Amino acid sequence: MDATLLNFKLVVSDLERSLTYYRIFGLKEAARVEFTNPDVTEVILENRDGARPLVLIQSDIMPVPSITAGWTPLVFNVDDLAEALATVAAAGFESAIEPLDLGALKIGMTSDPDGYLSEIIEGDTQALEGIPVGQKIPHPIPQIHDRK
Repeated sequence: MDATLLNFKLVVSDLERSLTYYRIFGLKEAARVEFTNPDVTEVILENRDGARPLVLIQSDIMPVPSITAGWTPLVFNVDDLAEALATVAAAGFESAIEPLDLGALKIGMTSDPDGYLSEIIEGDTQALEGIPVGQKIPHPIPQIHDRK
């Protein structure tokens, strides 16, 4: 069997506010599908290369799941983490952690309007060779849990 992951779907409470958030990361609305009986709206988001990795769903019969802070973020690669975090803040969204500097990579995290986490990475993830032997850095999970 040959299989390909097409996309990931998130149930959201406010489509327009969620679209504002995901546009920050270069995603744009590619298609909108309105279902009836029951009323469900799906917005398919497309990135620069034409892939459609994310679908936002809104419906009165599908509540947003209760978000428990954890380690299940969507991951975005950017060319400038500081600029991305400034854009996120200017749009009214908060950082979930203080940015981490791992040398080849810089990592930040934010959350969308419904609390879904986004990990934002600057740098080439293929270049990461790990932390020098004997050196450890704090994992961001406690910071994420502390913000609730």
